[in-house]
Amino acid sequence: MLQVLKRLYLKLFKPTQLIVRQDANVKMIVLPSWLQVCLLMIFAAIALWSVNAAIQLHNNNIQLSQGQQNLTQLQAKWQHEKAQLEQTITQQQNTLAQLSQQHNVLESLIDATELAASNSKTDEHSTDKEASPDNDNTFAPQAAKLLLQQQTLNRVLGQKYATDIAQIKASIDSVGLQLADSSDAQGGPYFQADLALVEASFINTIDYYTSYAQLSTMIGQLPDTLPVEQEKYYVSSAFGFRKDPITGRRAFHKGIDLAGWHKTDIVAPAAGVVKRAGKNGGYGKFIEIEHANEITTRYGHLHTIKVKKGQQVDKGDVIALMGSTGRSTSTHLHYEVIQGKKHLNPIKIARAFNK
Repeated sequence: MLQVLKRLYLKLFKPTQLIVRQDANVKMIVLPSWLQVCLLMIFAAIALWSVNAAIQLHNNNIQLSQGQQNLTQLQAKWQHEKAQLEQTITQQQNTLAQLSQQHNVLESLIDATELAASNSKTDEHSTDKEASPDNDNTFAPQAAKLLLQQQTLNRVLGQKYATDIAQIKASIDSVGLQLADSSDAQGGPYFQADLALVEASFINTIDYYTSYAQLSTMIGQLPDTLPVEQEKYYVSSAFGFRKDPITGRRAFHKGIDLAGWHKTDIVAPAAGVVKRAGKNGGYGKFIEIEHANEITTRYGHLHTIKVKKGQQVDKGDVIALMGSTGRSTSTHLHYEVIQGKKHLNPIKIARAFNK
């Protein structure tokens, strides 16, 4: 076997002579077999190294391309997650802004009324503090809980205002009053209400409240009480048809008679301005006061007048003492309520607004 290999080696790598000519000189170089083998091995090693380097370069290019693709995917994923997070934060901020505006609306409405809603207000405050965008897992349910609480309270307030408005209007209609929409003695800087994020139902409640507040203000200007303390009088003659105490004939009584002790205090049933104060025929000593909503009250048969024409009086001010002057049979107060040219029943007014 060795002989065969040796013969093959000598056949393939025979010693070779190389003639090298340089100018006029000729040299002969002999390449022995072993040198040829070495050179061949060197060339083979270089070829193998080149092939391996090319393969490694190709693999590196593939890995780099994959890495770039992965980086692009990661960047796209990060951008998507960032956009989702920004969207979530924006939604949470909008929700917080809406809840804050609605909270301010409800707080203002509650402060402006006598509704006993302290528990609801406490729940709102505590939940509002917990609702924070720091933890998305807790924000959504807490915000939904707060919104539900606000909606419930808003519904209660709306129902209350609607009921109160209906009752006030029914009372007004029952006594035949006509209340004008007045903006007298109002003003102040204008501040636009920030309601851009408030639900429509909350705005409806605000409208209910403004109507209720306006009606309440107008009711507060009415002569809704009688001008004598309840313990100091009795009704000796009601409003409407009666037998005249002097002639005995049928007559229409345009006011009521409140009988009491001599010199009993008579007070103004509402704020107003004294238009007349003095003697007036069958009324005897007489006072006429002009109030809001074109309402006038009259007081007759007085013993002493304690106000003068043009004087501003407030509700509850003593304006006179009870007597029996003029066309009178005994000590009492003749009291009238007039709107425009229409006489109204003072007792019905007092009962309608003091239930």
